[in-house]
Amino acid sequence: MRPLFLLALPAALYAQSTSTPLSPVVVTATRVETAVRAPASVTVLSGDSLRARGLVHLTDALRLVPGVSVVTASSHGSQASLFVRGGQGNYVRVLLDGAPLNEPGGAIDLGALTLDNIERIEIVRGPASVLYGADAVTGVIQLISRTGASGARAALAADGGSYGQRDVALSGAVGGARASASASLADRSSNGILPFNNDYRNRSAAASLRLAPDARTEAVLSARWLAASYHYPTESDGSLGERNAENTTRRLALAFAGRRAISDRLTASWTLSSSEHFPRANDGPDSAADTVGFYGFFSRGTVTRRAAELRLTARVGATHSLTVGADGSRDHERSSTRSLSEYGEDAGSFVAARNDRAVYAQAVGGLGARGSYQVGARLDDNSAFGTFRTARLSAGWQLSKAWRTRAAVGSAFRAPSFFENFATGYVRGNAALVPEQTRSREVAIERTTPSATLVVTAYQQRFRDLIQYNPLTMSPTAPNYVNVAAAEADGVEAEAAFAPIGGVGARVTYAYSRTRVTDEGFDVGDGATFVRGQPLMRRPAHTARVELSRRVASRAHLVVGAAYTGRAHDRDYSAWPAKPVELPARTLVDVAANVRLSAADASVPVHARLRADNVTDVAYQGIYGFRAPGRSLRAGLTIGRP
Repeated sequence: MRPLFLLALPAALYAQSTSTPLSPVVVTATRVETAVRAPASVTVLSGDSLRARGLVHLTDALRLVPGVSVVTASSHGSQASLFVRGGQGNYVRVLLDGAPLNEPGGAIDLGALTLDNIERIEIVRGPASVLYGADAVTGVIQLISRTGASGARAALAADGGSYGQRDVALSGAVGGARASASASLADRSSNGILPFNNDYRNRSAAASLRLAPDARTEAVLSARWLAASYHYPTESDGSLGERNAENTTRRLALAFAGRRAISDRLTASWTLSSSEHFPRANDGPDSAADTVGFYGFFSRGTVTRRAAELRLTARVGATHSLTVGADGSRDHERSSTRSLSEYGEDAGSFVAARNDRAVYAQAVGGLGARGSYQVGARLDDNSAFGTFRTARLSAGWQLSKAWRTRAAVGSAFRAPSFFENFATGYVRGNAALVPEQTRSREVAIERTTPSATLVVTAYQQRFRDLIQYNPLTMSPTAPNYVNVAAAEADGVEAEAAFAPIGGVGARVTYAYSRTRVTDEGFDVGDGATFVRGQPLMRRPAHTARVELSRRVASRAHLVVGAAYTGRAHDRDYSAWPAKPVELPARTLVDVAANVRLSAADASVPVHARLRADNVTDVAYQGIYGFRAPGRSLRAGLTIGRP
């Protein structure tokens, strides 16, 4: 029996480490096991390989994926946004073992999410609302917890480096054929890159338990707790001036998933999940004399998401399967804000909830000996915005032993956030909003040989009914949010991996993304967020990465990478109205080395690692006005078997 976590993964193309490609592995086609390769754009990253290279945060891993652009506000732990295929930052559903981590409406700050106790990461590019519902507009990121191993193992890892980085992590796993478990504890901190008020602290605990009482039944229970805080001295335009501003977050995610083979051809699967998020923002007056302009802001929030899903999968013949599923979820949010200014104090709060019920059907199978197909449709019924339909059709064809092609068309949607629906006070929500939606299509060509793999994908996406904030509302009771804007994103993704030549392996990725605003809505002027005919903000048109890896004398593994980020459009918010600016292109070089210090057969192995980021100390900004980290060095030691 394959591990249960495979049932929760989206369609996969290749499983590969972060430096060396592995053989093609079919993990799952469409949340169910399948005998055929599903036509989809997926990258799979190994948690062990990422940690061995000294990578700590999820954002560090996602920078390795073509078509994925990560923008961070500044230092370690600062707010991070994710743009996949040029889409909005709230267009990607992020899951931990089936538990959604996004807030209702798709927003998520990835800055504090770490790789502790993560077995693997699957990144799906393309619309996936048919299987995952709202927010899976341009992709899905699935974090899969470790489920233990045969025997027992434990490890202690400690790292330190530039900007006061101090990390300690303890992990362990134990298991056998019937049951296995894993757990981790981590404490990570940094002084930050800015001269004051830039501390970062991250504490996490994670555990997973897998049970397989018989050959027909399997279940996994996983839990993850995160407590993080980030202090920032930056004003809204990036200038330094805040002495006591901070963001804190507490997050608890629970997931219970399982399956039962009712017969040789019929399988029932289920997922129960719970996610709780407690965001806080504190920015009081810097001194008794700080009373000019907007000088204070406080916010408190509690966001809970509960979900349940049941799927029945029937096998038809050797390669076909039909899945019907139903899921239900309840989202609840309590939010309060308080703003201090020379014009007076403004406070707003709301308590809101909404329910979603959905049914979907999906067929997956082979087309003779060469082809494969996937077709699915979904109907969502939401208590806030009514019914919404999505569909996806994809097919693949083996042209020859080495060459394969695939194509797909699909639709997806993003539900309005609770703030966009229900905000009160200075900003007023709109209960009549409809979901943002997209239509997309893609085509790809793949070549696989024993010495190399090559994948090139071209896509087109059309976004409409984008929700936009209208600051010009004259009535104090009229809503500020309306569905008016529209945009498009077209592009090409390419990745190639080469088997070692002379002991050196190589991986090359490239992505081109052309975004364009087709309806600016209420925005006016060149400094507006949406400008008709102009690209979307902070999406570079070109990104590329070249990575070389080599094993040395069976003890060491060395990886050298160079990442290019092209020019991107942004805004300068230091004055009103904002001015359009351009972020220059940059190339950042990173080096990672992992060396085994103990004997190969040591009962307690010892490994040392060294990582250097931005080796050439390039000065750059991911967001205009906000300084990004310069050269950073980290060294660490792991004792035991992770």
